[in-house]
Amino acid sequence: MTPPDRERPAANLPPLVLVDGLNLLWRAAYGFPARIRDSEGEDVTPAFGFFALLRKAIHGLSPCEAVVVFDGEGSTNSRAEVAPDYKANRAGADYSHLAWLPTIYTGLRTIGLEFEETTDAEADDVIAELVRGAGASRTSVIVSGDRDFYQVVDDHVVIANTMRKSGEQIVDGDEIRARFGVDPWQWCDYMALVGDTSDNIRGVRGIGPKRAAAALAGGHTLESLNQVVNQAWWGRYLDGVLAEALKARDLIRLAPDVQTSIRITGRPSRPLPLAAELLRTLGVW
Repeated sequence: MTPPDRERPAANLPPLVLVDGLNLLWRAAYGFPARIRDSEGEDVTPAFGFFALLRKAIHGLSPCEAVVVFDGEGSTNSRAEVAPDYKANRAGADYSHLAWLPTIYTGLRTIGLEFEETTDAEADDVIAELVRGAGASRTSVIVSGDRDFYQVVDDHVVIANTMRKSGEQIVDGDEIRARFGVDPWQWCDYMALVGDTSDNIRGVRGIGPKRAAAALAGGHTLESLNQVVNQAWWGRYLDGVLAEALKARDLIRLAPDVQTSIRITGRPSRPLPLAAELLRTLGVW
């Protein structure tokens, strides 16, 4: 897995790889190709899969500086205060894989990889803050299947979706424009119109992907759509509901100026061991 060709930043810094920890753990627990059991038959797939997928992602981008960010308990509180239904559809989900977090945190400390569990913000917000801090001086690669990160994609920021097959994992601005008909900076406007079932954001009734892309064509935003709502074919769908769409967009937008304990050094992370070796070191295997 390699990022698309681009000029090496002047400072010659290695790529900054930012891993969405719970997204990767979810894939390890429920999307790993086989169940992994220890010598006593206990299912250790979440931990094994996490470190196996993490090693594969980082190895494919090495040399790189990698950090992992996890959502902590209460990280969604600020958005839920604004919209009580935010992510309420996840209440009945199976969260048994989270029991492996202490083991995973110990493993990350053992291999010397920087990580953080968030408190006052979501992991997405912290990752976006780290991307902003890196700026255009280096390439940033966000390892996640969460499309909320599309909003921060630019010439120096790409997404690595490990759920996609090899050779097709990197998502850049060209792919977003080709697949969805909008620029990455319009992503929040687009999703506010279309809706996001994963976060329980309804969107605008009657507006699907094609209509949303058509309405936003030419660089429109929700504000500019509001100015011409009575003059366009899509006005009958948006009339009277743009205020709710703006509220939804605020939920989707990644928060600025969040605090993080992550230290970015500019130095490459050391290679990761095989998952089986690490679990053996931790006494899990």
